[in-house]
This record gives sequence, structure tokens and C-alpha cells, in this order.
Amino acid sequence: MHKLIILLVLILEFEIIAEPDEKEEEQQETAATTEPSMEAKETFTKCYNELGCVAANEGWFHDKFRPINLKPLDRQVIQTEFVLLRRNGTRQVNAIFGQVVTTNRESIESAGYVKGKFLFVLVHDFTSSGYSGWIKHISRVLKARTKGCNILSVDWHAGSGPPYDQAIANARVVALEIASMLNFLKANHELTFQQVHLIGHGVGAHIAGYVGKSLKPHKITGLDPSGRRFDGMPSPVRLDHTDAEYVEVLHTDAMDYTSQGAKDILGHTDFFINNAEAQPGCPVDQTSYDLLALTRAMLNQGEVMPGCSHKRAYKYYIESLEIEECTFLGIKCQSYADFRQGKCTTCGHNCRTFGLVSYSEPNNGSYFLQTDSTKPYCLFQYRVNVSIKGTKSTFFGSFEFFLIDKFHFITTSSMMEPREFLAGESNSFVFYSGVPEMARIINAKIGWKEKPNAFCFVHCKQAIDVERVTIQSINSNTKYSQQVSLCPKDGMTEIQNGDFQEFEVCKK
Repeated sequence: MHKLIILLVLILEFEIIAEPDEKEEEQQETAATTEPSMEAKETFTKCYNELGCVAANEGWFHDKFRPINLKPLDRQVIQTEFVLLRRNGTRQVNAIFGQVVTTNRESIESAGYVKGKFLFVLVHDFTSSGYSGWIKHISRVLKARTKGCNILSVDWHAGSGPPYDQAIANARVVALEIASMLNFLKANHELTFQQVHLIGHGVGAHIAGYVGKSLKPHKITGLDPSGRRFDGMPSPVRLDHTDAEYVEVLHTDAMDYTSQGAKDILGHTDFFINNAEAQPGCPVDQTSYDLLALTRAMLNQGEVMPGCSHKRAYKYYIESLEIEECTFLGIKCQSYADFRQGKCTTCGHNCRTFGLVSYSEPNNGSYFLQTDSTKPYCLFQYRVNVSIKGTKSTFFGSFEFFLIDKFHFITTSSMMEPREFLAGESNSFVFYSGVPEMARIINAKIGWKEKPNAFCFVHCKQAIDVERVTIQSINSNTKYSQQVSLCPKDGMTEIQNGDFQEFEVCKK
């Protein structure tokens, strides 16, 4: 009997010890549903045969911004695939078809890869896939805009699911897979890295950066690169301007800790669209989950992480390729506060746009612009200069405009916020107008608003005297580019608080 009890105990101990080995594959597949272990603070190196290794040294950790780094899952779990996208002219003209390809000559050639042509590589975000709608949409537009280009969509959806810390660890293996594919195309299909443009959304933007650190492609476009675990970290951890000849970044969702986008300057040109706050037309409570708290159980099968503002990045980018009449033009400024106060209104080297264009001259920094709340998102920009008579030295308030062009089309706009205006000096700000673009402006009604003075009891008249208003197109691509000066009709320069005055084209 005693021997039987000992035997049973040994059997139970063996089963407990053996259980992890028996369930190792299952644990790998479900690893994305578990919370990261704090033991992940330890540095590590994990190698993937011919792909290379992923390492996390001390530089990959930060007590506040990135306290943990998980080991990536195995290649067979992440299941990175490459889909060559093409149009099929024999069927629907605008339809996009995809074929999975591998690092095999026959596979690449049978899919229709065109040797020696420019290559776009599209990389999706956390919880998304290489077959998502924006990838199909941008592929149609790129095929229409460029002749004979190749487009590869990188599908890593099996490794992109929650938890977020595991997905961003897997992202580094995805970058190794992309680098391997690009090196194969270079060796066998006449590709040069000067012919490569990587476009990544969210975590996909940082994947593009990891690829760029070793290959230095022609261009990287970061569409609202992810901020959590990346903001505040050094160059090896995130997308950086050194990762390609030219790196452009669109920031659209960096409002607070629930936002998905990055606040940091990452590229040669960083566009802070609507200051990367809640985008027009998006609800403020757009993000339902904290990225770091998200689990698979919080999303339905096939559901992606919500985030209206985060997704606006690729919508703006696609529109910039589709619509030639209006240009998303960012104006360089020290801060958004300065931009709103009209301290940055001139272009020259201080204006840049995004899309297929690249800039070689050094003028890195933050570029600001605004958009509309619905499609088309692009707004026409005008530099407005107001000349004020010196009835007093300073005025604090805001202007409102009703502009009328030669076709009697009317557009309206108000200043972004009240500001100080100086008498006898140039007072400039940016005026935004929706489509269609204004033709030659012939008339205007200009209003003035200022805060009532509660401490004034006599002689409290509030007004401003405007002698001339000059309006100049900033981002016009059409024949309607213009500069026009408007003067008060009948010489009436005074605009009382809360009232409007009519202006017409100056006679001199």
C-alpha cells in the first residue's frame, strides 16, 4: 500500500512537470491573451535562423515609457505573408487583386512582379490585417498615379492581436521578414532600395522604421505612428528620420493617454494635422480602450481597434493622392499656439505637403494645418493681412469673413481664436475655405468680435478701424491662385463690436 501511494505521487509530479511541454504550442498560440510578465524587464536576444536576431538591451527599457519588452513569438505563430497587389484589366478596371508571394523566383514572377520598377510596401497596424480597406484603396490610387509600380502588402495579422506589448514585440520579427524579402528582390529582380517607399500605419510605421535602419530606403511615410511604448524612446526603438532618405510623418491622434498616435517629432517633416487632437468630425471619446489594457476578449472576431482620429491619417494621405485641386499644405511653426495666433503665415521653404513628394533641403520640424470634418478633407488656405488704423495701440478680438467671388459663390470662415492686433503694423493669419476653391474675390463682409469690458461705464464703444485687407492664396493648384486687396466700401473703416462692414476691391 505504501509503495502504491509513492507511485501515485510520482505520477502526479510527472504530469505537473510535463504539462508545460505538452501545452507549449497551445501557449504560444494563446500568448496574446495573457498579461505580460514583469520578468520581461530582463534583456534578451532571440534569433530566427537566416532572418537574424531580435535583442532588447538596456536602451530598450525606460521606467516610464517602456518598462517591459516581451520576446517576440515564433515565425510560424506570427505568420507574416506578402501579398503582391495588382489590377486586373480583363475584369473590373479599378479592382485590386492580391496573390501571396514568397522569396522564390517562380512565386514572384507568376504573381506579376515587374522587374526594375518602383516598389511600395504597405504595413498595417495593431489588430489590423494586410487585406484591410485602406490598403486596397491606396493600392488603387497608387496604380492610377504611377506607371507599372509594384505594391506589396505585408500581412502580419496573426501576430498583431492583443496584448499590445506582445504585438509590438512581434513587429520586430515582421521587420526582419520585410528586410529579407527586399534583399531577395534586390538580388533577383533588379530592385534597388532607392526604389522603395514604405508606408506604415500605427505600429506599422515603426516596423517601416526598423526595416529602414538596415536598408535605408528612399522614403518612409508614417501614418500616425503609435505613441505608447514609443514616445520618449531613443532612435533604435522607434521610427526616426535616419531610417530613410526622407521620412514624412502624419500625426492625427496624440491628444491624451488614450490616444494611439505619437507626440514626438519622428521624421524630416512632421505634420501635426489639427494639432493631432480629436479630428474634425470625430467624437472626442473616439477610443474605447486603453491600448495597454486591451485583450482579445474585448474585440469581436475580426474587429480592429477603434479610433476615428487615428484612422484619419490614412484617409488624409489617400485623399492627397486622389485630389490634385487641393493640397494638404503644412506651415512650419514653433508651436501650435503660435500657429493659431498667426505667427506663421508665409511659405517659401516653410511649407511642405505630403504624398509622393520628397524634400532634400534640411528644414525639419513641426508643420501645422487644418482639415474639414467630412470628405473632401482638404481645405484651401489663404494668408490674410489686416491693416488697422491707430485709434488705439492694441485691439484684442477676432474677425469673421463672408467672401464673395466673381461667380457669386460665398464662403465663410472665422479666426481660430481671439488674438491681439496692433495698430499701424502687419497683422496676418491663415484663413481656411472649403471646396470649391474661390474664384477671383470681388466683395466681402468682415465682422469684428471682442470681449465686452465689464469695468467700463462711460465711453465704452468697442470698435476697430480697418483700412485694408489683403488676401493671398497659399495652397492653390488652379487658375484661381490670387492676391487681392479689399478696402471699406464708401470709406467706412470702422467695424463695431458684433457688427459687419462691407469691403470691395481697392481702386488703387
